[in-house]
Amino acid sequence: MTIRFRKSDWLALGLQELASKGPEALRVKELCAEADKTIGSFYHHFEDQAAFIDALMEHWHETFTQPVIDALDEIDDAGQRAQELSDLATKLDPSIEVGVRLLASQNARVQQAVERVDNQRIEYVTQMYAKRFDMSADEASLLAQLEYAAFVGAQHVFRDSYTIVGPNLAALLQSALEARYPD
Repeated sequence: MTIRFRKSDWLALGLQELASKGPEALRVKELCAEADKTIGSFYHHFEDQAAFIDALMEHWHETFTQPVIDALDEIDDAGQRAQELSDLATKLDPSIEVGVRLLASQNARVQQAVERVDNQRIEYVTQMYAKRFDMSADEASLLAQLEYAAFVGAQHVFRDSYTIVGPNLAALLQSALEARYPD
């Protein structure tokens, strides 16, 4: 008996293929071959490749941004929240994040989706820093942008060793911030 391939299966496969093979792997024919499913199965869930890409970007956001923010909002202690954010961010698969950004460099709609996610992530860190260190929104925003640029850059530069380098960079940044802005 063949197990039905759900929309969520296509999206999970899309992120996996994007991470491992790049944007070219998101062609309908390649996805169907990898899934061992018919093209009709794909089109049962998505009107076309553009609709799939849009759904994939929404899935990326719903999987790697919104749940993190929701979980962090449950933590009252600002220092603990910062540590948990750092832990969660450095556990992200850099291949997925790099793949999404590579796709964004080729697709204006994906670029817009990435910008929305980037802005949401930066805004969250901005608010966290403003509250935690009792600083102006402008200063908190600059720090959040700096940290996010380091986060995204480290995923590219240290892609193969990010699980080791990322937490070390995050810890150093938090230590520097705590020294600069003591409670």
